Amino acid sequence: MNGIFLGRLPLSGKVFCTLYLVGIGCGALAAFAQAATAVGLSPAEVQASLAPEMPMTHMGHGQMSGEREIDLGQISKSAKVWIRTPLLIQTSHTHLFGMTLIAGLLGSIFLFSSLGEVKKTIILAMPFVGTILDIGGMWLTRFVWPPLGALVITGGSLFALGYVLITARSLYEIWLQKELSA
Repeated sequence: MNGIFLGRLPLSGKVFCTLYLVGIGCGALAAFAQAATAVGLSPAEVQASLAPEMPMTHMGHGQMSGEREIDLGQISKSAKVWIRTPLLIQTSHTHLFGMTLIAGLLGSIFLFSSLGEVKKTIILAMPFVGTILDIGGMWLTRFVWPPLGALVITGGSLFALGYVLITARSLYEIWLQKELSA
């Protein structure tokens, strides 16, 4: 971009970009772990968490209470966390701002990649499109058609893939690529 490339940054710029990319990566791993444990990583688990009504356990004949002991194998059969509409609104609000900001800052670094414009444009778009699919998929799953829970998984995966490509290429150019000629 106008002769400014990642490999030509001063040491302070290289360290800043590297630490930002590593920090966001740590946050992404924590977000993945949280999603995996609270909701799950399959479309069926996403669908169960976004169901319009709270999943209920079946009461057996003659059972006097809805409470009963379950073993760990039964947990995956129902929603781990049921996301009510107010929580969906809150999650959408914070994630749309946060994920878009993260994608924007990632993109601000990646704009100075020496990669060709078409490839760079496609990779830059991935986290933004992933965010829209992820959050939009939650709403569509909840209010339109439950099988659209696959969009949530697809969107999160697209965001993650964009992050990995941006980070790998940026770190390569910052620290390993030979100096580009002017």
